[in-house]
Amino acid sequence: MYTTMDLSEILLYLDLIKRKGEVPTIDELNMMVYHMDNYDQVKAFYNKIKEHEFQPPFGFYIKTLIHFIEDYEGCISLKNKILRTQTNRRRPFNNLFTHQILLCKSEEEALSILQEARDYGIHLDDKLWVAKFDSLEEIKKKQKEWKGEMEKSEAYYNFSSIYEKFGTMKSNYFKSLPQEHLKKMIVEPQSQERGIVTRQTNTFTRNIYIKEYAKKIAQGICQLCDKKAPFLDKQGNPFLEVHHINYLSKGGKDEIDNVVALCPNCHRRIHMLEDEEDLKKISKNFSYLS
Repeated sequence: MYTTMDLSEILLYLDLIKRKGEVPTIDELNMMVYHMDNYDQVKAFYNKIKEHEFQPPFGFYIKTLIHFIEDYEGCISLKNKILRTQTNRRRPFNNLFTHQILLCKSEEEALSILQEARDYGIHLDDKLWVAKFDSLEEIKKKQKEWKGEMEKSEAYYNFSSIYEKFGTMKSNYFKSLPQEHLKKMIVEPQSQERGIVTRQTNTFTRNIYIKEYAKKIAQGICQLCDKKAPFLDKQGNPFLEVHHINYLSKGGKDEIDNVVALCPNCHRRIHMLEDEEDLKKISKNFSYLS
């Protein structure tokens, strides 16, 4: 599978689904998790789900999300969320308790969790599990195994259609936004955003808005060779790639006065040659914030 989805796209997709009054499917959610690179991304993703008050299918929490929780309190919160639904019947959710053991910090805590599991009706091998506390490496292993299983799933093989749906929604959304309104959405001070969680998720999401702003400014023309984009994408938009003038890897910032839209050929030229004249040209007159 060659199509990938970064976190800024995932968060925007959830926003757009909410705008349409829809809910994400379990296949969409699973593939979003599949593309997560670290726990900070998982937290931003989960916070966005809660922000929009989505109610994912029950199996998503128990079969997918639990494997990617890497902090103890987060595990307890998710475990309690799931167990609260079991007022009339008790399913053998062994992995809720074993995952908590892998995150706890002492044998005493592990023994307490094993007793809680017994009280719930789940009998685990004490000798096996009491020695597994504080095992983030084991959690990482389980995440890798889950992703390996996903690569055999129907959702994995159908992901291109999921991404195409997102591409259409994204294209329509950004076409509807006037340039100045899009700029305002990007540069609005974070102090005006609601709470730490919202600031975190909006920081992740802002990346895709910056890219789309750079493309909107370019109006289909490469900002180095001044030629039209070489082709149109599936949504009929000129295909240009966004380049950071001062590389992020060298301390450059992900801001609208540090990005330009280039044709694929010029984008590779910039990275391969780093020619001074090219750098002067793309740097000139692109201070969008002034």
